[in-house]
Amino acid sequence: MLEIIPFEEGNIIGFHLSGKMEDDEFDELISRMEGALKEHKKLRVYAEMEEFKGMSVNTFMKDLHYGLKHWRDIEKEAVVSDKGWIKSWIGFASKIVRHIEVRVFSFEQKDEAKEWIREE
Repeated sequence: MLEIIPFEEGNIIGFHLSGKMEDDEFDELISRMEGALKEHKKLRVYAEMEEFKGMSVNTFMKDLHYGLKHWRDIEKEAVVSDKGWIKSWIGFASKIVRHIEVRVFSFEQKDEAKEWIREE
């Protein structure tokens, strides 16, 4: 299930994800990102991932396609999760896409993550 987390800053896209991400949820997230990109050159992403159980193959392909198309449009990403595999995956991905500043926070550090994503 996808829940949007509002930020006053229009260049920050925030969301809470639990369970399995479905196509319609991914489409909603992308629509918000596309809207923000019309007003901002670069975006920041704040993602809370609790009990994340993956996504369908079709959603994964959409994610991959969007990521390849817009990988230079994201400058910073804060991921909040207590799952070791998510932390490992983010660590691996951040080595591939080095221009995006990425940090992983625990759920106890949510406030710190929100502060960090706002910092210049």
